[in-house]
Amino acid sequence: MNRWLKASLLLFFFALCAVAVLVTHALSQRRPDPRARELLLVVNRQLSSFRAADFESAYHHSATAVQQKFSQSQFELMIRRDFSSMTAVQRVEFGALRVAGSNAVLQVFLTTPDGAVRAYLYSFTCEADGWKIDGVESLGPQPLRHLPGLHV
Repeated sequence: MNRWLKASLLLFFFALCAVAVLVTHALSQRRPDPRARELLLVVNRQLSSFRAADFESAYHHSATAVQQKFSQSQFELMIRRDFSSMTAVQRVEFGALRVAGSNAVLQVFLTTPDGAVRAYLYSFTCEADGWKIDGVESLGPQPLRHLPGLHV
């Protein structure tokens, strides 16, 4: 084999290895999209904790950024003051889900014992130990009608 052919084959081999390293790195950095079930479970577990007045468990479903901003007692006070309808939910329905990398947004419709339906927009972030709730925005009361979506 002449020298140029050997050098070309060696260069091709190193280039192939470099591409394999880059592709492997890119695939390892990519977070898989969550199955909708994972996000629904996080919401249901936190709502169950609220209904049981177990704010310690509910707090653990919150993202690290939320836990850094609010202590557990501040979190409980905020829920009781601003999201009291979440502590007595009778029915939960889920609407649209949008996932963008390690973030997700989910519509949640809650029916309270008096029949009122309230809509919320939950935002999630994927952390090392799973999906966590990093924000909840109230979309206000909804008309009394059957809501489309998943029922729990």
